[in-house]
Amino acid sequence: MIGNIEVVSSKERIISIHRSRKKPTKTKDKLLLRAALQINQYLARRRRSLSFPTKQIGTKFQNRVWNYLRRVPYGRTTSYGQIAKNLKTSPRAVGGALGRNNLMMSVPCHRVVSKDGKLTGFTSVGGIKTKKRLLNVEQKIKK
Repeated sequence: MIGNIEVVSSKERIISIHRSRKKPTKTKDKLLLRAALQINQYLARRRRSLSFPTKQIGTKFQNRVWNYLRRVPYGRTTSYGQIAKNLKTSPRAVGGALGRNNLMMSVPCHRVVSKDGKLTGFTSVGGIKTKKRLLNVEQKIKK
């Protein structure tokens, strides 16, 4: 549906989830297998959230933005401006923090749109097309 996804772990935490052009590899690592299963279930609309341990390294501000974003409900969107208003900062600063997000889907930056609802700014492989596909996963209800 959206292509290959690379999941990276370190010290029993997932530290990166992103689209990749690399070919999939096999692993016996239980954490990576758990993360892959949950991601596949999410993409198949059988799961609405991911629940494996993560570690994301960023500035205090970036972590505030990422933590705010984790609370945006599945199937909903918010705007850069709304996040900025709630965090008392600028939409540009919010966009900068989202551009540094290395946990695609776990920190759902695909749920952030411009104030007029247009899809903008997505740094993963595939850019806006990937963002649109992730939003479509959440908009359609599996019967």
